[in-house]
Amino acid sequence: MTKLNSKLLTLACSTLALLCACGELETQPIDSNSQRCSDNSKITGFLADFGGYKKGQSIPFKHSDGYLFSLMVTDRQNYIDELCQKHLNTSLESPYPIYSLLLSGKTNTFYYDEKDKQNSGLIEVDFGQYRFSLRNPNALKNTLIATKVNGKDIMFYGIDSSYIDTIKINDVMYTGVVVSRGGKLTHTSNTDFQNSNTVASDAKLYYNTKKGILKIEMEDGSHISINEKGGK
Repeated sequence: MTKLNSKLLTLACSTLALLCACGELETQPIDSNSQRCSDNSKITGFLADFGGYKKGQSIPFKHSDGYLFSLMVTDRQNYIDELCQKHLNTSLESPYPIYSLLLSGKTNTFYYDEKDKQNSGLIEVDFGQYRFSLRNPNALKNTLIATKVNGKDIMFYGIDSSYIDTIKINDVMYTGVVVSRGGKLTHTSNTDFQNSNTVASDAKLYYNTKKGILKIEMEDGSHISINEKGGK
């Protein structure tokens, strides 16, 4: 074999090896959500602001029977799933009486504008046999309502019926308050909350963005409510 042919063969093999290596790089799967999704997992807006909850925080509450207790923020974490949806989960618990609340917040995958990004998202609250869905009070205060006038569909901006504005709880006045009617879980599971179904119930949860959960009324007429002096 001539020196020229030998050099050409060496060059061809080198080129082939380079192409194979490039091919391997191009087809290498990306497993990390942070690489696959264009945004990080941190949630902002209504979901992050709700209640201002911080891990280790103790919140005073009162039962309708008169006894006092505290709900503690035992866990608060956020993550991003395989569909690029952001989640923020918060757990509130009390040792006695034994109460446990799980707040699950999830954002939409895409936003139309910055205002939508700040106002969107839904918080689901699991409390014993009840589940409540909490929406942004600001969005409910000026929501698009559909009705019929003279047989015609009419759309207008108004206040959602769940927005009740002001409520007094344990001698403290709270503003920007919304009431959510809860559904009763048809089956409960400590490990599979999201797949539980609900039926209508008379349970109610009152809340605002600043303080979070203000009051929960159960079907038997009893309730628990935040118990602080001063502030809104």
